[in-house]
Amino acid sequence: MPIGVMKELLHLPRDWSRKMRRAGRRRLFPELDRHEASLKLPLAVLLDAIYRASPGSRVKLFRRLLPYLRAADSSATAETCHIESLADFASGYARLATMLGRAGKIPPPGEIEFLRTIVDRSSTQHPGTIASDDYFFLTALVSILAPERVVEVGTLTGFSAAIIAAALRRQCTDDAVKWVDTIDLAADCFIDQTRPTGFEIAESFPELAPVIRIHTPQDSTLVSKLATPDELEIVFIDADHQHPLPLLDLLRVAPYIRPGGWVVLHDIQLGTKAREANSRDETLRWGAAEGAELLFESWPFRKIGGGNIGAIQLPNDKSALVAFALRLMSLPYEIKGSRAEAIHRALHRSFAALL
Repeated sequence: MPIGVMKELLHLPRDWSRKMRRAGRRRLFPELDRHEASLKLPLAVLLDAIYRASPGSRVKLFRRLLPYLRAADSSATAETCHIESLADFASGYARLATMLGRAGKIPPPGEIEFLRTIVDRSSTQHPGTIASDDYFFLTALVSILAPERVVEVGTLTGFSAAIIAAALRRQCTDDAVKWVDTIDLAADCFIDQTRPTGFEIAESFPELAPVIRIHTPQDSTLVSKLATPDELEIVFIDADHQHPLPLLDLLRVAPYIRPGGWVVLHDIQLGTKAREANSRDETLRWGAAEGAELLFESWPFRKIGGGNIGAIQLPNDKSALVAFALRLMSLPYEIKGSRAEAIHRALHRSFAALL
């Protein structure tokens, strides 16, 4: 018998065994698709997650996480739609609409004119509010998807909440009211504690104030009282950027976002900008927190970058977020001490709603 044929016959039992193992994994873990398998999980991290889980959810968590032990690390490549100027807004809007499956959609009447008024008053813009290319991207995304409402985590002056509300209002095609719920930990504005959080809404956008609800002092857990599971299409996270706080906000809001919905993240280049500033012996006014950048860059599912702002799309099976979260939690926290341990516990508690 030829040697080549003999080798093939000898390999038949091995190949059959591999096929049976793969078939068994598919039967045991049908929810694990090929893309999710890119989230490799260290054994120690898995065991810690099982230990910290509530007794009633340990078996379910173990079953969901086990396939990730032997997977390869990976992160998705971001699509790009950076709208750098108002002159580029219409073309950038069209590109983003195509990316979002809404090809042919164009800015509604009044949208570009409204943005022009915002650009013209940029010299009086309060520190810490989003830059022009950020609000061009945010406006386009909200305008194209036109959800019933948007939840924002991190209010500050209320500028971005007003930008979102303005985009929603121009998408009203009937008598239904679209609104924004914006959440902030501080009752007094971080940049001017003599004024309440969200003060700019009433001062600069009084016509939008009736459709913006400010919730202070609250954190992202409030979303469970504002929305029902799988209800929201867009959530904007722009709160404390220290790792892993953006991840915690994401995990808390994810159960209330529909599968395939979007989370917009601000300051996804803050860490890079801080390192560049340090190389010039400069410092950034708002620090160098890298949490939002780590979250966006590590995201293994679909994502669209717009400069210092970007949108990440939730997977259809949101339980896949648990493995991703554990992998990101293995990176050193920017928050230290007892607060870090409290946040670590909160991250683990957030898993139950995703399983």
